[in-house]
Amino acid sequence: MAIKNVKILIAITTAIFTLVTLATIIYVNRNQDPYTSQAGPQLPDPPLKELAERRGIEVGSFASLKYLRERPYTDILSSEFNYLTIDGEPNWRFEDHTLRPSKDEFDFTDLDQVFDFADQNDMPVRYQHMLWGDEKWLPDWLTTGNFSRDELLAIIDNHITTVGNKYQGRVREYTVVNEAFSRELQTGGNKDWWGIQLGREYIDYAFISAKKADPTAVLILNDFGNETEGEISNLMLDYITSAKERGVPIDALGMQMHISGTDAPSTEEVVSNMKRFKDIGVKIYITEFDVNMHDVPGTDEEKDDLQARIYGDMLQACLDIGPETCSNFGFLGLIDRQSWYNGIGLEDADPLLFRSDYTPKPAFFEVRSTLLGN
Repeated sequence: MAIKNVKILIAITTAIFTLVTLATIIYVNRNQDPYTSQAGPQLPDPPLKELAERRGIEVGSFASLKYLRERPYTDILSSEFNYLTIDGEPNWRFEDHTLRPSKDEFDFTDLDQVFDFADQNDMPVRYQHMLWGDEKWLPDWLTTGNFSRDELLAIIDNHITTVGNKYQGRVREYTVVNEAFSRELQTGGNKDWWGIQLGREYIDYAFISAKKADPTAVLILNDFGNETEGEISNLMLDYITSAKERGVPIDALGMQMHISGTDAPSTEEVVSNMKRFKDIGVKIYITEFDVNMHDVPGTDEEKDDLQARIYGDMLQACLDIGPETCSNFGFLGLIDRQSWYNGIGLEDADPLLFRSDYTPKPAFFEVRSTLLGN
C-alpha cells in the first residue's frame, strides 16, 4: 500500500512539474520579443546606400539603443544606410537614462553602446543634439538650479567640450542647437528654455564651443518647419547670415522635414528655399524626414501611394539642388512603432519606411526609384 501511494505521489509530482514547465515555456514564448533573433526582410539589390552614393549623396537613419536589440533593425540599418544618427541618448535626459545626472557628472553608458554598434559596422555618426531647449528633455538640477547667466554659459561649454573631446574623431556631424527658432515663435508653453534664459547669444556660444571641442566635425543648426520659405526659414536665414559675418562656425542648416500628408510642399517650393541658403554658402542636411499620415483621408492603399509620392518628391528636391549643397538625407527611424508621433497620441501617423513588423512600405520602393532616376 505504501509503495502504491509513493508511486501515485511521484506521478502527481511529475505531472505538476510537466505542467509548470509547459506553462513557463508558453509564458516565455508569449513575452519574448519576436525580433531578437529574427532576420530582417529580404530587400532588393543594390541597397539604398549604394544607389545614394551613385547620386553623390548619402542616406541615413536614426538609431537608439532600444531598437538596436532587434536583429531586423540592425540588419536593415547596417545594410541599407550610409550613416546613423544617434537618437535619444544624446539628450541630457531621455526616457530611462540621464546623460548628465548632475552638473559635474556624465553617464556615457548608453551612448557608448550605440557608438560601439557604429564602429562595428563602419558607419559614420551624427550626434543629435548638443543643446535642445525642450524642457522635458532637460534635467531638474539644471532647470531648477537658479544659475546665473555666466554659470549657464559655463555649463554649456563644459557639456559641449566634454562630449566633443570624448567622441572626437568618431562623430562626423553634430546638430549643435535644435529648434531654437521654431520654439522662439511659439505662443504659450514649450518655448526654447535656453533662449528664455540667455537669448540668441547662446547659439553663437554653443557653435564656438563645438568648433573648439571637435574642429573637424560638421556643425549643424537644426529646426523644423524651415523646408519652405516662411517665418522660421526667414529667421534662420537672417540669423545665419549675420552669424557667419561674426565668425560663428555654422556649417549647415538642418531641415528636419516632418511633412504632413495633408499639406505637403512641392519639390519646387523646397528647392527654391534651399537655394536661398546655398547662396550664403550654407549646406543643407535633411535630418529627421518622415511623412505623417494622421487624418489623411482615403483607403490604406491610397494613403500608401500618397506617402510614397511625398517621399519621392522631397528626396528629389535634395537631388535637384545638387550634392554640393544637399548631400545628406536622413530618416527619423525605420519602423512605424519607433515614430515620435506615437508619443504624442498619433498612433496612426505611420510616417516611416517600414511597417512595425519590418515590412517595407511603398515609400521604401519610391525612395529606391527616385535614387535610380525613374
